[in-house]
Amino acid sequence: MITLNDKKKPLELVSLLFVHGIAEREDFKGFSKEKGFVLEICMDFQSAPDLAKLKQPDLIIIESDDDVSFDHLIKELSELKFNFKPAVYLSLAEYPVPGLRLKFLREGVDDFLIRPFSPEEVKEKLRISLDRKNISQINHILNQTHVKTTSYLKRFKIELKQAKTELYEERLALNNALKQINQMANERTRLKREIKNLKETLDGNMEGFSEILSGLIKTRIEKNRGHGERVAQIAGFLAEQLKIDEKKMTDLRKAAMLHEIGLLFVPEATLQKEKEERSDFENGLFLQYPVKGAALLSSCTEFFNCAEIIRHMNENADGTGKPDGMKKKYIPLLSRILAGADVFDTLREERVISSLEKFLIKLEDYSGSRLDPMIVALLEKYAVLHMGSDAYCIKGKGIHQLEPGMTLGTALFTNTGTKLFSANTLLTQDAIDKIKKYSREYPVDETVYIRV
Repeated sequence: MITLNDKKKPLELVSLLFVHGIAEREDFKGFSKEKGFVLEICMDFQSAPDLAKLKQPDLIIIESDDDVSFDHLIKELSELKFNFKPAVYLSLAEYPVPGLRLKFLREGVDDFLIRPFSPEEVKEKLRISLDRKNISQINHILNQTHVKTTSYLKRFKIELKQAKTELYEERLALNNALKQINQMANERTRLKREIKNLKETLDGNMEGFSEILSGLIKTRIEKNRGHGERVAQIAGFLAEQLKIDEKKMTDLRKAAMLHEIGLLFVPEATLQKEKEERSDFENGLFLQYPVKGAALLSSCTEFFNCAEIIRHMNENADGTGKPDGMKKKYIPLLSRILAGADVFDTLREERVISSLEKFLIKLEDYSGSRLDPMIVALLEKYAVLHMGSDAYCIKGKGIHQLEPGMTLGTALFTNTGTKLFSANTLLTQDAIDKIKKYSREYPVDETVYIRV
């Protein structure tokens, strides 16, 4: 007899249905609650399936005499729907032959009990059946998991293959895109090179055209040869002092070289006359020549900016100029610079002005009327730096280095254009205090030119 292993977890109460066709037996009393069983006895094979469905037992033991067949009962029990399928044992007087055992097992019998048997034997067999069933269920779950995993892996392999295909196609597309980008970059480089060459050619052509116009002005108009170059030099100095950017300085130089282009529209006879000999009509032609020249140059986009500079060079700081009567800061800065440079060179060529001192005095007469006072101040600075002689020596001083008794070499203006003192002014302590006061409120040029 097989005994229970005490180390194993004991089974809970086992619901047992005993089906037999024998009269009531005393040995069934051993299957009590104390032994771990809840016993239900059925002595009718026909009602056994209904009772089994009602009680839902853990174990069904079928016992019969040799002349009673229970094939039909086993078949009915195997077809019933249980919440948890019970184990089915056959109780026999002796162990069946192999062929019969195989037949019963195929029909749904889980095991055999050979009479006599004890409750402990039944419990142990049930434990083994349950363990076997659990193992079978675990195996079934593992098989299902394996099937799912295999299915997932197959699907993953398909998706991976598809992803690899798509990735390969994307890589091809990317390579083609990179090739196209490379081709576009090469084409862009080629176009930039062509544009650069065209720009250089255009700049050369424009430079040549500018030189042609400049040569025409020199031959046809200029009374004083080199006037355009000198005006360009003076204008460049003024632009540097005012920190004009390089692009605007280039336009300013072009405008300086070509500012007299409008005089090509003035009759030759009028050009040859002195200012005192001209009629009012002829003087009007001279006042309007910047507008005529600007109109001519603006027909070429390369000269549009310098045309705008030339157009307003005859505007006066007091608003009495042509063509629009602009005042002071409303006149474009580059036009104010060009006007100052033109006036400066024209004055310098006048024979009646024999000294730098007289030149500076004459130049100050234009301040606030014809020219912007700020431009006049810079022109005086240019004069003493480039036209000075042994008879008119100057030296730059800081405002805090000024002393009473010093003589100004140039007029002194604030940055807003307010004239503080004329050239040749003898400085007193009050004058120095005034300069310092204005320097705090309306900054004055840091360098003051003093006669030595």
